[in-house]
Amino acid sequence: MGPMRYSKGKIEQFLREVDGTFPVPISHKTGLYRFASKLFEKATICCVNDGEDICAMVAGYTENTIDNIAYVSLVATRAGNQGKGLATRLLKEFISICEAKGLSGVHLYTDAKNSRAVALYQKLGFQKWILEAETRKEDLHYIYWICGK
Repeated sequence: MGPMRYSKGKIEQFLREVDGTFPVPISHKTGLYRFASKLFEKATICCVNDGEDICAMVAGYTENTIDNIAYVSLVATRAGNQGKGLATRLLKEFISICEAKGLSGVHLYTDAKNSRAVALYQKLGFQKWILEAETRKEDLHYIYWICGK
């Protein structure tokens, strides 16, 4: 399954459905319409859908990277679809896309209270990554090295 394109409206609908599943809802950080627009226009998106609706999504940026490292902005699964391995499958798909583009790694942030996400990232081989000038000190920062650093 390759990356699929969805309308801004479908992405925004999905974001509204998963917003409350995060320790800090997305809507507390940014407007959902604005975030949906940014993902639609600039992100590499991997999705699983159920008919017309998105069930799970991994979205991130694989172009114009810093230090040749992709950034995952969103890993989310609708409440009724959690626990089925969809996030694992989509993260692996996203990493494969990054590998095909010759990127060195993939990094992301997660809330320390999101134990399911932390367990998922560690299971997939993401490692804690501490930057000297970390901008999001309240979150955990993880990286997956594609080139075996």
